[in-house]
Amino acid sequence: MERKHVAAEDEHPSEMGIRAAKEAVERAGIDPGEIDLIVYCGAGFYDYRIWSPAARIQAALGADGCYAFEVKNGCNGGNLGINIAKTLLLDDPDKSHALVVCSEKLSISVDYSDQSALSLFMVGDGAAAAILRKGEATNRLLSYVSITEGSTVDSVKVPSGGTKGRQSPESSGGMGGYIRIDDPAGLDRILSQTYLENYIGVIRRALEKSGRDLEDLDLLLTNQVKRSLLEDILRGLDLGWDHTITSIKDYGHMGTVDGLFNLSRAMDEGLAGPGKLVVLASSGAGFTWAAMPIEFL
Repeated sequence: MERKHVAAEDEHPSEMGIRAAKEAVERAGIDPGEIDLIVYCGAGFYDYRIWSPAARIQAALGADGCYAFEVKNGCNGGNLGINIAKTLLLDDPDKSHALVVCSEKLSISVDYSDQSALSLFMVGDGAAAAILRKGEATNRLLSYVSITEGSTVDSVKVPSGGTKGRQSPESSGGMGGYIRIDDPAGLDRILSQTYLENYIGVIRRALEKSGRDLEDLDLLLTNQVKRSLLEDILRGLDLGWDHTITSIKDYGHMGTVDGLFNLSRAMDEGLAGPGKLVVLASSGAGFTWAAMPIEFL
């Protein structure tokens, strides 16, 4: 990476999410009053604790009468949020539109003096949003596949602010504490055995459940990881660099935002359009992996 985007001190996740949401509503050509669900996905801090950014976005849009809630699943939250919104729309004949918003201000979570947190130096800030419309004629969301490996759950965390680690001057970095990586060498050793296998596995299973083959895949959009890891993922699927889009060089890794951010870029550049099969794939601390194919009609 060469640079990353960092939000201003007075620029917060809900505000970035509102801006992305307004653009998504405008592009979709709908009225905010048509939105039945708002799903907010963020791996990092909200503007406040015990507070709803989804409700803040609802009020800002004037999406009166809809249901707004939050989803947390590490950097996989955006992918999961899309699947939850899809399921809720299909299960209720009275619902037709959902808004999924991903917004992150992760840069405040990084302690640049902590050598063990080197792998976190790439995290940045940003927002993306999408409208899901039941019966949409231009694309279809296909099967969603996910898996979690909980053995490393305590390896990546903010140790302060929870019930086990009340906020203290010694532990409070940024607005709510820095992310710590316990035993990074041990974490790398464990993940080296499962990370790539699970990442490739969920992509293969999602395509299989959707009745598609790897040969049908036109574009793979991942959460932004280091180049060597992405090379391994592509190699494991027998795909080339022409089958993906990266944004880490200029934007860093924006947590839940990466997938929708690059899907928007792909659509603008004509890489995701009629006749194309795109897979949104992601991983998140916990650790969780997921994949969802999108078929453009």
